[in-house]
Amino acid sequence: MRRRKEADVEPIQKIGEEESRELLRTKSKLGRVGFVVDGKPMVLPVNYRADEDSVVFCTAEGTKLSVLKDGAPAAFEVDGSRSLYHSGWSVVVQGTAREVTDPVELEELRRGPLKSWATPAGEHWIRISIDQISGRRIPES
Repeated sequence: MRRRKEADVEPIQKIGEEESRELLRTKSKLGRVGFVVDGKPMVLPVNYRADEDSVVFCTAEGTKLSVLKDGAPAAFEVDGSRSLYHSGWSVVVQGTAREVTDPVELEELRRGPLKSWATPAGEHWIRISIDQISGRRIPES
């Protein structure tokens, strides 16, 4: 493996919106949701599902649900890395979080492929709209 010299180092590359959405939908099932609690930032891991317009995850009663259920601003991040090659990518979503309350949609989510690692009953579901999405990549060295 050839290591790049300082002069050869490429800057961090922006990933376009379409590829960012594709990475979000297909390359990972574990991400991090970011939100504010009592004026302080909080970031927690969740397993998730994404479509063209939103990210959805399951949660139990607690901090995430109490803060995010009624239309709070939220961020969502997912990434992948290849540490041997000092490379990776990251996609960040900014949007609004709301609890899913429609009975038909809840039933579909509960029967769907996403099963929370931490919340076995699938009690509550949060959906974050994809209002903005951006991605960055560090190319292989």
